[in-house]
Amino acid sequence: MKISHSVSKKALLLMFGVNNSTPYKSKFVMKTTTLHFQQKILMYITLVLTAFTFIQAQNKQASLENPQQRTCGMEQHMSELLQNPNFAKAYAKRQAAFDVKYEEILTQKANGTYQRKATLYIPVAVHFPTGSEANRACLEAHAQSQIDVINADYTKTNADYAAGWAAAIAAESFYSGITPGAVDVVFCIATKNHPTVSPAIADGSKAVTIGSQSGAYASGDSNTTWAGYMNFVIKDAGAGILGYSPLAGSISGGNCVVMGFAAYGTGAGCTGFVPGAPYNLGRTVTHELGHFYNLDHTFNGGCAGAGDSVADTPAVAAATYGTPAPGSVAGCTAGEKALTMNYMDYVNDTHMFMFTAGQATRVEAYFATVASDWKTNVLSCQSPDFTVTANNSPVAVCAPTNGVFNFTFGISNGYNTTTTLSVTAGLPAGATAVFSPTSMNAAGNFTLTLTGTIAAGNYPMTISAAGTTTKTVDVVLSVQAGIPAVPTLTTPTNGATGQAMPTNLVWAASANAATYTVETATDAGFTTNTTSNSVSTTNYSATGLTQATQYFWRVKAVNGCGESAYSSVFNFTTASISCATETNSSTVAVPNATTNGTEAAPGESIIAITNNVTITDVNVTLNITYGYVEDLRVVLTSPAGTTVELFKNLASNSGANFTNTVLDDAGATAITATAAANAPFTATYSPENPLSVLNNETSVGNWKLSVYDNWTDDSGSITSWSVEICGSPVLGIEDNLIANSFNIYPNPLSSNGEVNISFNSTNNDDVLLTLYDMRGRLVYDQNFKNNSNAFNQKVRFNNLETAVYILKIKTGNNEFFKRLVIK
Repeated sequence: MKISHSVSKKALLLMFGVNNSTPYKSKFVMKTTTLHFQQKILMYITLVLTAFTFIQAQNKQASLENPQQRTCGMEQHMSELLQNPNFAKAYAKRQAAFDVKYEEILTQKANGTYQRKATLYIPVAVHFPTGSEANRACLEAHAQSQIDVINADYTKTNADYAAGWAAAIAAESFYSGITPGAVDVVFCIATKNHPTVSPAIADGSKAVTIGSQSGAYASGDSNTTWAGYMNFVIKDAGAGILGYSPLAGSISGGNCVVMGFAAYGTGAGCTGFVPGAPYNLGRTVTHELGHFYNLDHTFNGGCAGAGDSVADTPAVAAATYGTPAPGSVAGCTAGEKALTMNYMDYVNDTHMFMFTAGQATRVEAYFATVASDWKTNVLSCQSPDFTVTANNSPVAVCAPTNGVFNFTFGISNGYNTTTTLSVTAGLPAGATAVFSPTSMNAAGNFTLTLTGTIAAGNYPMTISAAGTTTKTVDVVLSVQAGIPAVPTLTTPTNGATGQAMPTNLVWAASANAATYTVETATDAGFTTNTTSNSVSTTNYSATGLTQATQYFWRVKAVNGCGESAYSSVFNFTTASISCATETNSSTVAVPNATTNGTEAAPGESIIAITNNVTITDVNVTLNITYGYVEDLRVVLTSPAGTTVELFKNLASNSGANFTNTVLDDAGATAITATAAANAPFTATYSPENPLSVLNNETSVGNWKLSVYDNWTDDSGSITSWSVEICGSPVLGIEDNLIANSFNIYPNPLSSNGEVNISFNSTNNDDVLLTLYDMRGRLVYDQNFKNNSNAFNQKVRFNNLETAVYILKIKTGNNEFFKRLVIK
């Protein structure tokens, strides 16, 4: 038996015979007998040309006449693809990711921890670039005939499996030690939400393209219009060619399995698309699809070669052709026999009928690697199913009021089985559960009413819906004995200033409270800029606040019995927010990885921040030169040691460089999104992980950018980067003394009126007063001498328009801000 192994990029290139000095060859090479003309060569040439012309005129499929021995050009196809260095590198990375997943699943299956996945429904699209729209009905049926074959072959439900395998074991005992494999997969031709093609495919129609609808598939083997689908393209691929596929095809890249006219489907076929014996049972597609899912030939490399990376397929010297009897071909190891009936060998369709369990595991690993690439919401073939959603949990009631829960019953794919409803856990003592209706078999709503005498308390319950399967949903009933107590506010303290935004409001828990109502406003009477929110916790993050503004807040407790009075009113003033950007323009090299797939030590660049603010927002701008951005992982570290992975190995992007790439949580497009996958990313993107985790930290100290490389081929450097930090000044002892004693009155102030400003400090430094409008324009500034620790000054602001202004007070190294209203 062969052992599992992974293949390096270099080995892959050699395996597929990549040699840039060698001209391209055709993808498939059919075994033919060379005709040697000994005499009268000119006469025979004339006869041959005449016959060839006649055949071409009689039958479109003459160029595809089936060979008597199956051959496969996957190796040559991959050789051609791998001569593109970008493809070669992307392919090697995909294979490295696959190897990790494959070994993980092998380990899990060996130690019994593997969790069986849900049935995978694969969206299929079938393309006939040379077909006729007038023949659509036949072509759609022909497309489905092949899908029926692969559904049976990959799930081990094919009609010839059971008898064929039993006969093989009876003929050769060696086979009894091999377990045939199956994959839990269903292939379905997509029927809705089709990609845009011309003419359009209507919803409800099969994803079968004909003629110009096939687009780029007419001349190539990739079409990103159909990314996310399993694509089959039936076209003239060359004389004698059955079909071909990439090894480990790209779903996200719109790769396809290309099949000749005579090797796709079963039965009579359609005009120009007639299956030809001995390859007329659809097994050529099963074989080529195996390549797409990363299965190699069972005979790969012969007895001394690399093998097919599957432990339970016996190594064999060469391919087997035709219709061999089971056990008639020896393996490379004494006592072993070739699995001639395996789909990844070369026998006729009638004599191949199985995968091994090891091959099935390899296909499962492929599916796990590309799990997020499949197109969703395009199929109508999934099994009927239902969902149950609780709409109003938790339900709070005042004893002895009944508790009523509302639910939504959803269905998909024609589900119509009677589904019985019940409470299977947590029903309170003394309670009776009444469902209305008692069962569901169509989409709609139902209720659960709890009646009876129930003691005060919280009761988690499990609601079950039993139909073709049983599904559960958890709800909570909260029974209260009386109206809750009035809450007590705690944080921020009353009159607090310089509060970061958003501001976290905290209060003590109230007895019997189920929820709390939190109100904020810019006046103590709660008539201006009032917000009201209901929460079930004892804290609330107040968002949408304006800087340097005084806010008032209060809380009341609520339960099923009623609500408390509002708490006493507290007020706080938000901090004044300023933003500053610092840049490091020193070039720092990014060290190359020494082993593919393993990161080297990072290139690191430091920006020292001396301005100390409590952070409310961080944005990063990058300029990095690097030949293949998918190799990189970029991390930002704050002075507090908090790390943010900005992005990692941006998938399927072979472009170069980051040029003025701005990472901002407010970016409309995520840098990991498909829409963003265009180096050098000269735009604003949201990072892979949010920068908001840095909020409320202080800014002062060293900010570090780390760039990691995980591949050996390319090199690059950080040419420059910058960090923009927004926040409010951090208050020290002196700041707090000034802030706590600061007074400005009257406020609001009449135009041309006089305002009194006073505060205490530990020094007698001069005081600079500056006034800005809300657009940041300076409208007043004046320096005042201060001869004591108590500053008290009357100031007149002349000819100011009615508006809101920001007053900045600076004394010594301390500064703070207040909002001033001119009415």
